[in-house]
Amino acid sequence: MTLTDQHKALIITFLLSGVVVFCTFIFGLKQQELYTAESYYELEPEEYLPEDVNQEIKALEESSKNSEAETNNAFNEAKQNEHFAQAFKTIAPPEDYVPDLEGFDAGPNTSKLKYSQKEAKSLNKDELDKFSKVNELLKKQQDKNNNAKSTISFSLKDRSRVHIPIPVYLCEENGKIVVNITVNGEGHVTDTYINNSSTSENQCLKEKALEYAKQSVFSADASKQTQIGTITFNFIGK
Repeated sequence: MTLTDQHKALIITFLLSGVVVFCTFIFGLKQQELYTAESYYELEPEEYLPEDVNQEIKALEESSKNSEAETNNAFNEAKQNEHFAQAFKTIAPPEDYVPDLEGFDAGPNTSKLKYSQKEAKSLNKDELDKFSKVNELLKKQQDKNNNAKSTISFSLKDRSRVHIPIPVYLCEENGKIVVNITVNGEGHVTDTYINNSSTSENQCLKEKALEYAKQSVFSADASKQTQIGTITFNFIGK
């Protein structure tokens, strides 16, 4: 069979049509792959469960009660060791704990965690009330910490505290004042003067420390008509 020019043209037309269809199919596959690669899913923010909020509130309330119980507790350092210089640190809420929702829209580290208005509105009233309660507890705890961690300690071998006045913090400055005391057999303080190990030269702190030391009373010990010891006042300014 001899191929004429008409037959050749028909074959070429079929081949070109096949190539066009094949190229169109390949292009469609490429577009589908590109669309799939660019697909993304919106991740919802992790839900803050009400149970977690309740646990936070209970923990803050318990911490607040413990803080009140520690206020101005005087202890005899001589029962633990012969040294009277000890350090005390205030326990404060973590600085990075900010339960207030408005905080998500501020600060250099929150740009990737911004909450939209729609998401903020999705919180129900009960959850918002719980967050508010957490904020109130934190504020009260911070206010109490201003004075709650001021401490009193004394060093007086084989004696216990009967009465040491609770200081009223009227001075502006902080500081540790150590007062040397002389105690008689009945447990009354007969003499007082400032110890050189005090960390403050503030006259207000010294006067208050001497005043409280003179009013202190310890357990009686007839075998020790004169006994020397110390009372340490760690003042937190008002």
